[in-house]
Amino acid sequence: MKNNLETMSRIALFRDRETEPGAPATTGGVSVDLDLGSGIKSALAVEHDGDTIHGAELPTRLYAAERKAAGALAQKRAKPDFLAFVLAYFFGECQSTAAGAGYRHEISPTAGLELPTFTAIQRRGATVFTERLSGNYLEGFSLELGEGWVSLSAEVLGTGGREVSYAHETVTAPANTLTLTLTDRVTGASAAERLSNVYRVRARDVGSEAWTVAAVESVSGAAPAVITLAEAVGSTAGEIDFEVDYLPTAQPWCALPAAVDESPLRLVDARVVVDGWFDGEELVGGEELQAELLGFTVTGKNNLELRRFPGDAGPAALALRGGRELTVTLTESLRDTVLLYQADHPETEKLALALRIQGAPIAGAGGLCFGAELIFPRCGILAAPVTTSGKRLAQAGDLVVLDDGTCGGAVVRCFNLQTGYL
Repeated sequence: MKNNLETMSRIALFRDRETEPGAPATTGGVSVDLDLGSGIKSALAVEHDGDTIHGAELPTRLYAAERKAAGALAQKRAKPDFLAFVLAYFFGECQSTAAGAGYRHEISPTAGLELPTFTAIQRRGATVFTERLSGNYLEGFSLELGEGWVSLSAEVLGTGGREVSYAHETVTAPANTLTLTLTDRVTGASAAERLSNVYRVRARDVGSEAWTVAAVESVSGAAPAVITLAEAVGSTAGEIDFEVDYLPTAQPWCALPAAVDESPLRLVDARVVVDGWFDGEELVGGEELQAELLGFTVTGKNNLELRRFPGDAGPAALALRGGRELTVTLTESLRDTVLLYQADHPETEKLALALRIQGAPIAGAGGLCFGAELIFPRCGILAAPVTTSGKRLAQAGDLVVLDDGTCGGAVVRCFNLQTGYL
């Protein structure tokens, strides 16, 4: 009855920000198609006493510390909704306005050091278990014009807020019993499904230190559920503790929200413009790179510092930006020496650039198309070495996004059918 293929898993993200880190968002959720390997891993930090004087050569005790979370979410064929979600939580502020049947999202870099947090739900496999992870920050992203598609990956750092759909219950009963009554119902519409959702029953017989794993014969559909064992663990009526691992009645949050149908963004629909002038609204003039463009990647990093503090007894923690970084890697065919000259005069030579990712028109939106526009009004060239791409000479421009004095270095606009983010 169990299917643990990763492709059967499901991940949902909540567009609405949490009221405070670790307080799960319950509105604005959407299931998202992500690449294999995507997910947020939550783990309890465990330490041992091997660094103390404790009378033994090897460690003798373990201590549970705080829970931490981290992971990556990626789409090699990026869709507008995921793109807007990542950029909104990375930069920190978003204002959404209606544009006919669609919406325009103006995303801007927050001046504060605290970023909004989001909630994610992960269903592992088809029926193994589900977990809700709260208090997640967007640490960084990488947006790339890849082979045929626009790809996007995001780095997540979490405070460790976690709820799970499974249960571990201790039932005290006679060692020779053949039935155990739980405190909850075992989820499953059929007898076979309920049986598959009882993962383990184990106990130690009276006077024994060895665990016996009991075979489960059937599970009732009653609330609370009654488990019938194939044979008794012991032969006496002495009471022992049975440890039961199972899936109880699913919590409401285990029902994953619906997905949205948006077309992925294609490379051929993207435009890269360099050396223009930002007039406060649009990038004017400049040169559009087409066949000469060999590679383009925008990378962002928030340099988050996650720390705990006195009185912080729950999963919540404080994460502050250590300083936002934005870089652009621009690789193009070697055609002239302009970029080389600019790289040799970094104190005077600056350039503006824009990335426009345009998909299909949004019906009823007055010509508005799915996609996004990223404008960097002022960039400096850190390096522009001559390299090779296949048998052709190329230039690998390494650009850093500078503060332009008005918009925090970046103007970001996303367009789709979603009402808003944050």
